[in-house]
Amino acid sequence: MPGFIKETVCFEIVGGSVERFLNIANRRWLNVFNVNYSDGRVFAFTSAKEFPSLCAVAAKANAELVIISHFGLPYYIRHYSKRWGFSAGFLLFCAALWVMSLFVWSVDLENLPEQYAVSVTDLLYEEGIRTGVLCSSIHGDMLQTLLEEKLPQFDMIQVSRMGSKAKVKFNASVPVRKPIENHEPCDLIAGESGQIVSATASQGTIFVKQGDIVVPGDVLVSGVFDSLGESIVMVHAKGNVTALVDKTFSETVNFSQIVTEPTGHIININRLMAFGIEIPLFGSLPKGNYSRTYEEIPLSVLGFDFPIVLRREQWHELCYTEKQFTPEECTEQAEAILDRKIKKADHIEVVSSERTVNETNSGIRVTRYVTFLKEISEERPLQVERKTKDEQSPQEPE
Repeated sequence: MPGFIKETVCFEIVGGSVERFLNIANRRWLNVFNVNYSDGRVFAFTSAKEFPSLCAVAAKANAELVIISHFGLPYYIRHYSKRWGFSAGFLLFCAALWVMSLFVWSVDLENLPEQYAVSVTDLLYEEGIRTGVLCSSIHGDMLQTLLEEKLPQFDMIQVSRMGSKAKVKFNASVPVRKPIENHEPCDLIAGESGQIVSATASQGTIFVKQGDIVVPGDVLVSGVFDSLGESIVMVHAKGNVTALVDKTFSETVNFSQIVTEPTGHIININRLMAFGIEIPLFGSLPKGNYSRTYEEIPLSVLGFDFPIVLRREQWHELCYTEKQFTPEECTEQAEAILDRKIKKADHIEVVSSERTVNETNSGIRVTRYVTFLKEISEERPLQVERKTKDEQSPQEPE
């Protein structure tokens, strides 16, 4: 790199004593490097700044220095300075690199389940997380909060950007309940009915044991305890109480439903997206009820993706029709809806599940009786009576 930044000269030592020339140059601390002997000729390199001094040394050694070539950025700039095309091209190249660094070149989606790929990608596109937008428009915290509100099926969504690459990470694991940072005295009470499975406390007194039946409001861990029989102490109770909780989920699906079906009419739309600008190639957005599928083809050169994407869209026309479903199909639809409800419910795990299916004149009603293992404790502040100043320090009689 220094040899490129500084101008370097390759020269040939002609006549005289090469050894004497190198010795004198070394005593004068002149930099001569990469000395090469080839076919009776001697070549070496030095910096352009030190070359005139070496010429004086060569005269003392009865030798002559003949320049073979120049290297380095200063030489190229000086050599091509009169060629306006080179200067303009170099400036345009630097400007293009700077402009391209301002845009997002690629978007990585991590841990995104396949069943959500289309809907989530469309949402990200609408919210401005796509190839070609300005990097400054990717605000991680704000977009993370917005996506978590619109995608409740994910417990955590992380949006980050490094250089010209945006990254969206999805996490659908069961969230861990974080304790409330509070030091006021409180009890842990039951938030709902259930049968105790385990109870632990890091602070406070446990009031329940395995197998106990509790209802909402029952004290599980008390923040009041007797400190060595000397005084009553009130603390902020902390613990973990799990219980078996029964829940009932029901869903009714009618035999006759209004559904959307494709008519077979397809509209193809192509557009070029570059640096946040959409350029329609041919085709216009249809009006009415349509569903869309698309394919994005990024401009790639030698495996490097540019922020230019060809988007091929297919818009399928839909129509509303009344359709009759069989009892089996209605049951399958109801089961799928109940599965989603149970998955979204706040619990640690599903212990058992039973179902009943009832057929009515209009449809099928499916009921699921589910037993969850879940954390049921809730905090309830203790009512602490504050003593007045007179009560805390009574005046002594005169």
